[in-house]
Amino acid sequence: MKKILAFLIIFLLSFNAKAQTQTYDNCLNNARSDDETALCMKAETARLIKEIQDVYVNMAKNPLIQKFNKGSSLSQGNLKDMYGSWLAYRNRYCALFVAASVNGIGSESYNRERCLLNLTNDHYTLVKNAIINAASGSEEGNQD
Repeated sequence: MKKILAFLIIFLLSFNAKAQTQTYDNCLNNARSDDETALCMKAETARLIKEIQDVYVNMAKNPLIQKFNKGSSLSQGNLKDMYGSWLAYRNRYCALFVAASVNGIGSESYNRERCLLNLTNDHYTLVKNAIINAASGSEEGNQD
């Protein structure tokens, strides 16, 4: 049963990400300027933030993670602190990135949204891997 649950979690995470990628690709293909491209990236970042929050909520429900989290929800504990710290870091880093890119290629909005999207995508990959490990790890732990 736990293997089926782990498979479903992995499938739903990958299916939802793939379904939205086409929307993002279409937006990029239709963008005619840096600012229009930035709007596409902003929408994709918002989608990924929702995905990340969903992954955190699912992690908070996992018994293995509840001990780490010191609670069973995203409204308190280590997961809330971790998410808040990551978001603050991402926003500060991207502000620095934009300031350093003033004389570079791309508009300010393009550089900001590109940075936010890249860091958000990286974080999504990390937290998605954590929940996959938690889902599969709980099964391995119960086989002994």
